[in-house]
Amino acid sequence: MRYFRRVELAPDLKPIKGELADNRGAWHSQTGRQDRVGVQAETNAIPLRGLRRSKIMGRRRRDVHESRYTTLAGQFPATSDLLERLADDLGGQLGRAKFARLPPGAVVKPHADRGRYYRVRDRYHCVIESRGGSSLTAGGESVRMQPGEIWWFDNKAIHSARNDSDLPRIHLIFDLLPENAAQYPVNGAELPGALLARLRQTEDARPLDAVEAAVRLYRSICRNPENWQAVLEANELSALAERKPLRALARLLWPNLADSRRRRRESAVAWSLAQLDLERIEPVEVAQSIETAGGIRAVHDAWRDGREEKLYANAQ
Repeated sequence: MRYFRRVELAPDLKPIKGELADNRGAWHSQTGRQDRVGVQAETNAIPLRGLRRSKIMGRRRRDVHESRYTTLAGQFPATSDLLERLADDLGGQLGRAKFARLPPGAVVKPHADRGRYYRVRDRYHCVIESRGGSSLTAGGESVRMQPGEIWWFDNKAIHSARNDSDLPRIHLIFDLLPENAAQYPVNGAELPGALLARLRQTEDARPLDAVEAAVRLYRSICRNPENWQAVLEANELSALAERKPLRALARLLWPNLADSRRRRRESAVAWSLAQLDLERIEPVEVAQSIETAGGIRAVHDAWRDGREEKLYANAQ
């Protein structure tokens, strides 16, 4: 299946069910999800980890990467421990998490999760309670998840759910940022020709996304340089890469852009790498940080004016 994958983990659900039984009122303490999100109007939720409101900075909620435990999570210590263990076992950084309850006959209407937060994260469902199994559809595929099972599914695809039983069904839903999410998805074992073809896919991407991909690629190259030299040599860029590696990268990624546009993207990559070095942003925040700073042209102008010296001088 393309849109679903069962995870071979079997968590002990007894303490989780105990915490839910001890905190029945929590289902009605925060109703924002069903009140604000139309497709979730028939669900109940207990938020355990949510976005950091202080980090919104004019962004839409779906674009905020930072998350933290909610006040309600303090009533669910065993569940919080389970989430941390699952993140370790699955090799990811824990994002948002919640209990979701779907009453008998209720539905989650078809939708897809959009935004920068969801684009780089994996969504998982751990089935806590479900008579007869939980039906979920995504991308035209359907599965029936059984209690105690954990499933990954592609929430970027159109998906929906229905509780066709006579009892509520409860899932623990959580997001993980994969350990390799900060790297551009390039396999160092790829042949140079195939590698270059994949790199040039960024030329037609939205400019901010293209710069973010270039930043990830550059960081990946520094960690894993296999075949990179062969790509440079095949394109007669080895000498340039020794003097100006980002210029060589820009020429490889965006050979058909006008020089002025390519130079602006090159400066945006350099500016972003400085922000990362200063630990002011995370790799998944590159595009948003450029947008907040005024866009690629503004970042280019700042970088060309020698602002990098001030950036590093103020790092203390």
